[in-house]
Amino acid sequence: MLNKIKTFFESVMNDSETPLDTDNNIELASALLLVEVMNADNNIDEREKKAVQTGLKNIFALTDEEVEEVFKIAEEHAKDVVPLQKYTSILNRTLEQGEKLNLLEQIWRVVLSDEETDKYEEHLVRQIAELLYIRHSDYILARQRAKGEFG
Repeated sequence: MLNKIKTFFESVMNDSETPLDTDNNIELASALLLVEVMNADNNIDEREKKAVQTGLKNIFALTDEEVEEVFKIAEEHAKDVVPLQKYTSILNRTLEQGEKLNLLEQIWRVVLSDEETDKYEEHLVRQIAELLYIRHSDYILARQRAKGEFG
């Protein structure tokens, strides 16, 4: 799996159109979005890291080892300047609307995990929701479901 992950990141960084294993694209693109949100307020909390890892495990049923690999590489590449559209376009091609809503709910869990919602985090989540073609009412609903776990 590690080689597939590295291949994915190399293709993203090189703007390659080479087709890759779609399942891994979904996992990695989702991991990158979750890590982007985790980094949005420039104050990374252990609870946020745990929320990203739990989110990956919940969405994709990955093993602990796979979650750790994907998270580590996503964290390393989060500093690279790659437009969100690169990741969301992969997800839009492969995920159903319900799966996108589940991802958005996991993203909100990351934001809410440190009990502080920063304006930059909120802006980034809104931007991701728009790029995933999620209606505003579903955006609010996903936030409320995630908030119910922390509130």
